[in-house]
Amino acid sequence: MGRIKTLKQAVLFSALMAMIASCDLSDEIDERRAEATPTPAEEITELPEESSDMEALPEAVAAKRDEILSVLERDSVRQMVYLADDYEDFRSNYGDLSHYEHWYILRRAGIDPVAATQQILNEPYGVKDFGVEIYYIWPAFAARTPEELSNDRLTFSERARLLDLIGEDGIARLAAGESYPGFRLAIRQDGTWVYLLQDN
Repeated sequence: MGRIKTLKQAVLFSALMAMIASCDLSDEIDERRAEATPTPAEEITELPEESSDMEALPEAVAAKRDEILSVLERDSVRQMVYLADDYEDFRSNYGDLSHYEHWYILRRAGIDPVAATQQILNEPYGVKDFGVEIYYIWPAFAARTPEELSNDRLTFSERARLLDLIGEDGIARLAAGESYPGFRLAIRQDGTWVYLLQDN
């Protein structure tokens, strides 16, 4: 009797397994996944916040940016100085050091002003309107207030870019209420190179 019961259970189990095998749901699962996965046209690409309504660069500003980039390709602090010296009020530091002394000291300390400037000029820019003058500022982060740069107001990609630009120490300084501490560059709307600054 026990053997018959065991045999019946084995037959039922085999029948059940055959029925499950005949109901292959893999195609249906793949279809559901395909419906849930956006096609390339539907994918939402997270763009930098400023790219959607970013003001076009005036011709004079674009020309000066291109000239600066051209000089930077020579990888020469001296050439940067020659260009900066064209502008009497240009600022490279907050002290009394000449542009060359300041940038040379940075380079000796392992902070390359040429590479840093190339990096920020490849970032999106921000615009600050002071009424009489308009500044185009690289990177766009440098045109924002510390409050606007708080962690909870940035997208994930912005936080990653900001960390790459100023490191964890810079992030800590922003959290403490300081303004953007990294390399930043401004060109006035008439093409005047106003500053290339970096806080120590």
